[in-house]
Amino acid sequence: MFRNIFLFTFLFFFAVGTISADEPNTNTSSVFAHPLQVEPVAVYTKVRGNISYWDKRQNGVYEENKNINIEGEFRFWQNFSVISSIGKNRYSYTNSEPENTWDRWNVGLKYGKIWDTGTSQFLFGAGLRLYDKKRGGDLKERENPEYYLVRPNVGFGFKRGPFEIMSELRFQTETNSKGRESNLEEFRRYYQVGIAPSYGVSPSVRIFAELEYREPFDKTVDTRTRYFNFYPGFSYKTESLGTFSLSAQFAGLAKNENAMDHGVRFSYFYFFDTESAPSNPTAAPAKDKTTETN
Repeated sequence: MFRNIFLFTFLFFFAVGTISADEPNTNTSSVFAHPLQVEPVAVYTKVRGNISYWDKRQNGVYEENKNINIEGEFRFWQNFSVISSIGKNRYSYTNSEPENTWDRWNVGLKYGKIWDTGTSQFLFGAGLRLYDKKRGGDLKERENPEYYLVRPNVGFGFKRGPFEIMSELRFQTETNSKGRESNLEEFRRYYQVGIAPSYGVSPSVRIFAELEYREPFDKTVDTRTRYFNFYPGFSYKTESLGTFSLSAQFAGLAKNENAMDHGVRFSYFYFFDTESAPSNPTAAPAKDKTTETN
């Protein structure tokens, strides 16, 4: 059922994006609100800091994961951006010493373009992100720390008044320096779909109700990454100090099927873009200190 809902949404946004492909691009992608959990396909110039936590308890086994990281993104040529992040992770497992590791070093290239119809805006975005090996990681993790990760994605967005929605379709695979499996190797791969609807209740406050569904390519090889999560949350945009957000995490599948039980993420955003979309598409862009996220 969940996959049918996601497929319908994805095809809908593909259709409306194709129909509006001949419309002039009068806005920058950064006018779309940044999701709190789903990977955005819009492009930004930003710094983002995150503190996140999730846990899982099943059959007497308890897992706990804490992470702190900072992400930077720089937009160039209006529709392209480069992105990277760095962070520290603390993973705890029953009857094992907590494992403290650095996040994988990564770099990505994104493309995002908006078409304005006068009353609505449509977004198309795509990207590719590459991840290094996880130095010091243990083989008990959900991803093999000895492999690299390759993660392409594509997505669509729609904005009308205070309502916005952004979607993402992702594929991730492990790989080695040769880029192919040997007879003794089995790469773990998954598909993931995310939908991030939000509504601006005021110029400063926006509420989110995001969804993510992840399905392993081969469940016999990858037994610990499948999940369906619901993320209710909100963001608060200040006049000059950036944007603060809080997002919770709840499982949507049975306890023995979902990779995580629950969690929470606190984020801080600062946007360096100086252009924001005008209310009149023919008017000159207004200048502001931070990008409009609400």
